[in-house]
Amino acid sequence: MIVKSYAAPYVSSDAGALAGAVVLRPSTAVDRLPPNSGEPSPIADRAEEQHVVLVRTLRDHGVAIHALEPRAESPTESLVADCAILLPGGAVLTRPSQVERRGEVVALEQLLVELGIPLLGRIEAPGLLDGTDVALAPGRAFVAVPRSGGDFRPRSNVLGREQFEALAAEQGFRTIELPVANDVRRLREVFSVVGAETVVAAPERVDLVPVTGMKIVEVPRGEELAAGVVALGERRVIANLRFRESVKLLRKAKIAVEAIDLWEFGKAGFGPFSLVLAVKRG
Repeated sequence: MIVKSYAAPYVSSDAGALAGAVVLRPSTAVDRLPPNSGEPSPIADRAEEQHVVLVRTLRDHGVAIHALEPRAESPTESLVADCAILLPGGAVLTRPSQVERRGEVVALEQLLVELGIPLLGRIEAPGLLDGTDVALAPGRAFVAVPRSGGDFRPRSNVLGREQFEALAAEQGFRTIELPVANDVRRLREVFSVVGAETVVAAPERVDLVPVTGMKIVEVPRGEELAAGVVALGERRVIANLRFRESVKLLRKAKIAVEAIDLWEFGKAGFGPFSLVLAVKRG
C-alpha cells in the first residue's frame, strides 16, 4: 500500500534512520547485467530471490517499502538509486549516462509524485549524473570525479555536477568532489556514509583526503566493493555477506551489520546501495 505523502525533511544524510524506500523487483533481464572481470553472469532466478530477502530485511527493520514493477524488461531497472537523489526539501531527478535508462527516471518520477514528494529540479541535457555517484553526509554532498589524467568512463560530466551542486547548495549542502580510480563505475561501490561522522571506504579506489573530520573505516584490498552498503540508521547497515572479512571489520568498528546474500548483483558490482532509494530518513 502506498503512503500518500511524507513530510519534509526527506533525506539530510545517507545515515539517517531509514523510514521509507523505493525498490523495483528485478525482471528476468537482470541476467544481462554485464559481470565484472572474472565473474560469471548473474542468474536471474537467484537475483529475484535475493531481492525478496533484501525487501523483507528492510521491512523487518521498520522501513515502509514502495515497490515498482518492471516495465521495460531492462537489466538495470532494479537499480533505482541511480535515478534520483533525495535532499531535505525533495527530490532531484538525475540524467543517467546510459541513454536507455532515462525512461526509468520517468517511471520513478510518477511514484514520487504519488508519495507527495516535491521535485526540486532535474539534471538537464547535456548534463549527466547518476544518483549512485553521490553520497550525503550532514551538510556535505560527496560527488565522484575522475582522477587527474585518468581515462574515466563518464557517468557524470561537469555540467551535470554543476547543476546538482547548485540544487544541493539551496538545501544547505557543500559539494565535495572525490576523485575515483578509473575502474570505479560508481562512487557508492567504494564509499558510503554510515554515520554522522563515519564513512566506509576502499582507500585504493577513492581519494579520501577531502573527507575531513570523519572517521574512515577502510575495507581490505580484494573486498573494495564491500564499501557499497546501505545504512538503516546511524552505524547500522545492510551489507553483502559475500565480503566476510569486511563484515567482521565493520562489526569490530562497532557498526551493526545485517549481512545478506546479494551475490548475483555483486557479480555486476552492485550492492544494496543501488537497489534501495531512500525517500525518507529520520
